[in-house]
Amino acid sequence: MNAMMNWLNKVPWYQSMRVTFSRRRIRYLERSRKYVRDFVDIENARNVGLIVNINECTTEDIKTLRRYIDQLKKGRKQVFLIELNFLKKSVPTFNSSVNSIFINPSKLNWLDFPVQSVEGKIRQYDLDILMNFDESDRMTSKYLCSMANAKTRTGKHTAGFESCYELMVNFPIRSDVTRMKTKIKEFDYFLKMLEK
Repeated sequence: MNAMMNWLNKVPWYQSMRVTFSRRRIRYLERSRKYVRDFVDIENARNVGLIVNINECTTEDIKTLRRYIDQLKKGRKQVFLIELNFLKKSVPTFNSSVNSIFINPSKLNWLDFPVQSVEGKIRQYDLDILMNFDESDRMTSKYLCSMANAKTRTGKHTAGFESCYELMVNFPIRSDVTRMKTKIKEFDYFLKMLEK
């Protein structure tokens, strides 16, 4: 079965069908308007969620993210982390340092969406801000942003997925800092501008 799925994942028409179906599902979630969406600035936010694709992170990125989580906690914010790892036998990186949900291939369906039990856990969190640090082409984080109970959702600008976010950011390319530092700096900068 796994060999068949691996083969199918490389077939162009199958990939196209997955993307089309995923986009429809994400648009449907947005039209249903299950949750209240609003603009919440980072200073006034009390519950902050982060989506992180560990496969994109270097060791330095993970250290930077841990420092950022500590900084948010010092600002009296509750932090909720959704840790994505697309390697089959992966284990959580942030197992005890923060309230988190770990998602690997065993917790994803054929569309790369989380299984219903994981979805249910994520929907229980009432977030002021949800930051998507995942820059991959996988649909998982985009779907998570669409279905999560978060007022302000922010992530990298991706054409065709504008409905997933209230705030989309283009990350500048900088060689003097890690990619994670750049993302954090950009998210913080724009989320502070939302102050009413």
